Amino acid sequence: MTGTDDLSDADRRILLHDLRRTLGPGWLPDVLVTLSGGPQPYTSLLHALRSYDVPRGRRWPQPLIQQAVLTRTLRWMQHRGLVERMRERVFPFGTVYWLTPAAKELADLVAPMAQWAAAHEELLEVDRRAWAERRRGR
Repeated sequence: MTGTDDLSDADRRILLHDLRRTLGPGWLPDVLVTLSGGPQPYTSLLHALRSYDVPRGRRWPQPLIQQAVLTRTLRWMQHRGLVERMRERVFPFGTVYWLTPAAKELADLVAPMAQWAAAHEELLEVDRRAWAERRRGR
């Protein structure tokens, strides 16, 4: 792994641009966080991603991932070396997913982002209000 101390600002921006493209699917951070607890069968992963507790009074919609979106996200992650899978050989024939070592490192970086979001929720509220306004305008 190369250190970032010897990178120019332009190099950092290019790398961050590439990282954003890798993190493309909107549910990728959620999958990273969920799988950081260890391998999970597909159905358990789907259930975990659908089990949000939205605080009362919060107007932001509850995120709900569809099966097809999870499948595409997992395939995206697998093609980029972030997740591995194994098809079980006994009935019921499920598929188990787990993070690669590189993805575990990435998951460790996502947790502080969630902590930052919790500490600065008023900034997120601006986006929530804008989202609600757009929805009302439809």
